[in-house]
Amino acid sequence: MARKEQFHGGRSSTRPIPPALRAMRFLFATLGRIFPGLMSRWAYALWFRTRRFPESAAGKRRVRGARCETLLVDDIPLAVHVWGEGPTVLFLHGWSGRGSQVAAFVEPLLAAGYRVVAPDAPGHGETPGDRTNILEIAATVQVVGERFGPLHAAITHSFGGMVLAYAMRHGLSVGRVVMISAPAHVGYLIAGFAQTLAIPGSVIEAMQKRINRRFDGEIWERLSTVYSVKELAAPALIIHDEDDNSVGWEQGKIIASAWPGAQFLKTSGLGHGRILRDKQVVAAAVEFIKG
Repeated sequence: MARKEQFHGGRSSTRPIPPALRAMRFLFATLGRIFPGLMSRWAYALWFRTRRFPESAAGKRRVRGARCETLLVDDIPLAVHVWGEGPTVLFLHGWSGRGSQVAAFVEPLLAAGYRVVAPDAPGHGETPGDRTNILEIAATVQVVGERFGPLHAAITHSFGGMVLAYAMRHGLSVGRVVMISAPAHVGYLIAGFAQTLAIPGSVIEAMQKRINRRFDGEIWERLSTVYSVKELAAPALIIHDEDDNSVGWEQGKIIASAWPGAQFLKTSGLGHGRILRDKQVVAAAVEFIKG
């Protein structure tokens, strides 16, 4: 089976390159140097495009036991999965993820007396669409917070950490945060995107100009996790694995250093995805949420 691919992050040099990705890299590497403006349109479209991967068996089992709600946010029917009753713990997945990735955390959190709420972001899971952006996802998180809040805590994975930090800086109240495998800088994601697709610098520069025009000015710094967390008062536990080939563990360390009073936990041998299923990680997260 082909390995999962996501463009918002780095890529292990040891993975085999699927034929479709090989073709895209060839086109960007050759035509991108000749027609940077034209190829930047393609890069721009790919940057916002989402992908759905098959749901895990554990995720399917967990969703079957959830209460499913639909929240209409700016004409987007947002799928939200809910387990239990009590103070709310929000789970926010990463790019190309889905809410059911919270599966390993549900039983321990229910046993501790919490309600677990896990939305599928626009273009992810059971929420329709094929493209989105951090501002759109953050807006949906604000609505989820209003519907199920107050939010006692939140657990995020990967890009979900960047989204939550942005939403918190813009008014979302969260009591405690467990941030797993999160990127610190948008620039880091762009560099990984460019490396994965072999996109020349001239194309990336033109793509960034397109994005700046769409969002009214330079947005890279103010969207970055480190910018959002530097004045947050909520206690935070930042967890990152040293063998993460999608988002290097140093990104987590940067976030922990920028977030006042944050704790940093570095794991080993779990990578970017399996870290969400590790019993010790789950136990550490639940204990931190319990305070």
